[in-house]
Amino acid sequence: MLASATTIVCLLIGIEVAAYLTVPPIHLTSEGDAMVVFDPEIGMVPNRSAHTRRTYPAIKDRATFVFDIYTDDRGARVDGPGQHNAGRADIMTIGCSFSWGYALPNGDTYSSRLSKALGASVTNLSEASYGTVQALQMLRRNRDLAPKLVIYGIIAHHSERNVSACAPSYYPFCLDVSHIEWNGQGKPMVAPPASNGVRRLEQHLTGDFTNPASWLEHGADVIYGRATYAMSVQNDPDEARKEQALAFLLREMERTVADMGSQVLVIFIPTNYWEPSPALPRMIAEIGGTMRFLDMSERFKRNKAEGGPNVYIVGDGHPSAAAHAIIADEIARYIRREKLL
Repeated sequence: MLASATTIVCLLIGIEVAAYLTVPPIHLTSEGDAMVVFDPEIGMVPNRSAHTRRTYPAIKDRATFVFDIYTDDRGARVDGPGQHNAGRADIMTIGCSFSWGYALPNGDTYSSRLSKALGASVTNLSEASYGTVQALQMLRRNRDLAPKLVIYGIIAHHSERNVSACAPSYYPFCLDVSHIEWNGQGKPMVAPPASNGVRRLEQHLTGDFTNPASWLEHGADVIYGRATYAMSVQNDPDEARKEQALAFLLREMERTVADMGSQVLVIFIPTNYWEPSPALPRMIAEIGGTMRFLDMSERFKRNKAEGGPNVYIVGDGHPSAAAHAIIADEIARYIRREKLL
């Protein structure tokens, strides 16, 4: 009995240390509805007809800021509550937080600005932490919108996200998502998420593990998530594999858009003024078909050289409202010039 009791105590202490004490807290407050919900095919999708308020505390050179996230009955970002999707869109936007509009009200996003500039309907189905895999899946799932143009906002990190079983998140445990794996013939394929990482993250964010049963269940799940995350990092494919995965996904995206009778514009949004990998424009040129490419890195650099407003949120790195205005302006100019609508 003594040996059993000692084993149980050690096990409980291990769970407390591994699942709670060594998981750093995140410095934000989330109120209202969950921002995303679990999806067995994609891993996470935007919560529909939802309202979430995020508050970020002040840091050096940046005051506390709050932003509200509203979604329509399809999960697309909108300006306020109770809005319904029209069921058709001139433009569909897909991508990650850089396109979704992290830390910004919807009206400041390039999708919303583009709608006003062109007098066109735009449905923004991007989501934070997405890569090319999830962008492609959201495109296919919402193809009934029959857009005339699909805009995919890509960043440098998408090459890494595409081959990772875990999406980037606030915590050091897995936020499981769909990703690229290789089959027995060495060909890339989309693999589903391994577990419900959304529940794991939401429970930790809300602190919903106050009774012994939920504490034990969530603790074991976090330990599993930490092990999964560690294996994902350890098994990170080389650059050649990442390029192969991206090329496969872009070809699938172009094929899907062509089948829809539409066109796709891939826009590169730089992180910290980075230029795109030389492989990206080469891939897009080789794919051809309906796929076009627009690089924002030179425009961001020119804005900096001219003393324009900061294109990145201080202390964060996501595109600022000024950056989204620049992106919308460049896309609108390109669409008019190429007569894409």
